[in-house]
Amino acid sequence: MGPDARGNMVRYHFVDPTAPVALPRIAPPYKCVVLIERQVSAEARWQVSKDLVATGCQYMLAWGLDCSLWDDSVDMASLEQFGYDDVLPEHFVMTTWHSDETLREVLHFARWHATQSYDDVALDRCLILDFCAAPREPEIRALYAADEP
Repeated sequence: MGPDARGNMVRYHFVDPTAPVALPRIAPPYKCVVLIERQVSAEARWQVSKDLVATGCQYMLAWGLDCSLWDDSVDMASLEQFGYDDVLPEHFVMTTWHSDETLREVLHFARWHATQSYDDVALDRCLILDFCAAPREPEIRALYAADEP
């Protein structure tokens, strides 16, 4: 994990399609950008969604294939974790999906606009989960760090 130009910590994680999905450790609260450029099973999506909620993700942004399903999945995982009762603001996970935006646009939004949790806690740690065919950390970091969309 390394800081961006604003001092925010950014952790890129390539999700290997040949291995079980395991989230890297990141201190809560944090935001997560889920990039989906390959098929992900419903079981893997559900497990990642539960893990994001359990580890303190407070803002999840999904982009790519079936990104609206990720939005729904994280919402349901949050409800399940709290017994389908009202979720307190400090545990609420904001979710967004970005089906009509470019990769550059969603990463720009994550960096510059998804900066606070529902209860106004600064989100200065970002986990980028990349479901694609091969690692591309330098490209993703460069897009995240760009000042222009």
